[in-house]
Amino acid sequence: MNPLEVQFSANPFVFQLVGHLLIAAFSLWILLRKRPLSDGVFIVILVALTAFMRLPVFLFNHELDPDESQMLAQGLTLSIDPVVYRSIDPTTGGPLTSYLLSGFAHLGFTLDFQFAHILSWALTIAALIIGYFTAKTLNLTATVQWAILPFISFLSCIQFTDFVSFYSEIVSILVLSATVFFLAYWNQRSRFQAGELMLFGILLGMVPLCKLQALPMAFVVGVYACVQLFFYQRSKLLPHFLYLSLGFLGWWLFWCLFLVRNDVLDDFYTYYIEANLAYKDNFATNGAPRSKFANFFRLPWVIVRKGCGFEWLLYPFMLLSLAASFVIIIQKRLAKSISLDAYFWVMLGGYLLMANLAVTRTGSFYEHYFHYLFLPFLLFFSLFLKHLPSQSKWVMVSTQAAFFVLFVTNIVRNEPTNKFTSTPRPDDVMRANIVQLILQYAAPGQYLAVWGWSCDLFVATQMPQGVNENHTTRSGMYHSYQKHYYQRYLRDLKRNQPAIFVDAVTPKTIWMDNPKKYGHHNYPELADFIAKNYLFRVEVEGVKIYSHKQQNAPLITD
Repeated sequence: MNPLEVQFSANPFVFQLVGHLLIAAFSLWILLRKRPLSDGVFIVILVALTAFMRLPVFLFNHELDPDESQMLAQGLTLSIDPVVYRSIDPTTGGPLTSYLLSGFAHLGFTLDFQFAHILSWALTIAALIIGYFTAKTLNLTATVQWAILPFISFLSCIQFTDFVSFYSEIVSILVLSATVFFLAYWNQRSRFQAGELMLFGILLGMVPLCKLQALPMAFVVGVYACVQLFFYQRSKLLPHFLYLSLGFLGWWLFWCLFLVRNDVLDDFYTYYIEANLAYKDNFATNGAPRSKFANFFRLPWVIVRKGCGFEWLLYPFMLLSLAASFVIIIQKRLAKSISLDAYFWVMLGGYLLMANLAVTRTGSFYEHYFHYLFLPFLLFFSLFLKHLPSQSKWVMVSTQAAFFVLFVTNIVRNEPTNKFTSTPRPDDVMRANIVQLILQYAAPGQYLAVWGWSCDLFVATQMPQGVNENHTTRSGMYHSYQKHYYQRYLRDLKRNQPAIFVDAVTPKTIWMDNPKKYGHHNYPELADFIAKNYLFRVEVEGVKIYSHKQQNAPLITD
């Protein structure tokens, strides 16, 4: 559904040209002003510009990345059965992301792809705004508006799907941004309030449940918070530490009691802790794996080689880093006069190194991991520009200049400048046909089980998942925990009796792309259960649809 009745082609020249010109005009206005804009005006323009340029993505109601379908399906299911690891397994995504989506479902929002794309933008902007106020708290008011310009250009002009789809790291980034704001705030005030420490402890405790991958950054944040407790108001070190610990441990006590009450604590440990920590060994490497040490130092090269657009943030960061290193260390000899304020930047350097580790640990280098670099890049941009000659601020327009050159180049070559067209892609039409066939035998609200990574079917049908693992790669592919996942899949089928079972294993399926090897008929217990309880209805594009023999399968309404 397109409520604005706006159509976008593959080359919306006027729309995109106007957007580029508006961003350029705004950038020049900011860079030429003698004083920064007021916070309210700046943020309103930031939101308006990025939202305007993201309009084609907002109206694109199809899957951009398989992860967003996976999370939307989990949120939809939790809105019906709110117990994680009984109704859904968030795998590496973290349960709090799924609960956030289920909260929006309870508020009346339809968890479709348009909503996911808008929410992704909104949460990314929210994290960026927190970073903005963090820089202001660090007395970088004069430079933070310059520093944020590359991010406005990036978020407005990027066409790579990993940066515009709903990505699993976003909630952890938002929470981490809030914790870093607290550190900056305490760095300037040199004192603490009990409520602040407890809230900080809760936020820090939430990070592992947002995304395990964020743990290295959370560790750095937590260690520096303890350093601040030692340096500031040392006479109150013990009570302050107890307040922080009360928030952290209180959150985890609440979470564990919730799991125990619903008899899923063991499942949480097995599937979220053990299985996810083994994820790299089981799935994430292709061919001969490189060492973590080698991967750690390859990140800049990988970003440049991928050519996903993030390099236009990396280049100015590398340039300003080199220039600032010369000016700050060589000319000003800052190392000889280290103040307590400087320790914050040591912490942020550690945060950046841990973000590098989070991105590179598995060796997969997925582009959406690069979002973890936004916050340290923004704060370091602000710091570097403070210590460099004022002319260096013009480096901040290089990101938009690069995107504008790419835009003009594509126009000259008659290549598409917009990937998010209003005309459905051929695969979208095919998937819509499958959805229509499913809905001939069931209705939104009934349980659906899919064998093979095709989570978009849950979203398009608005049918909750009838099994914990909605993409089934861990149930169907060999690894050290496959038996656990497969047996749970069978238990879920027997408990929920989904109205529809879909064997979505085709040559186009992610990972499980060989029907002769991964089709459900290759798994004796699963094949037997389906044969006894389901009727084969139709096959389209290799996707097989089965309906439950109980014709009036229950509609889930509560």
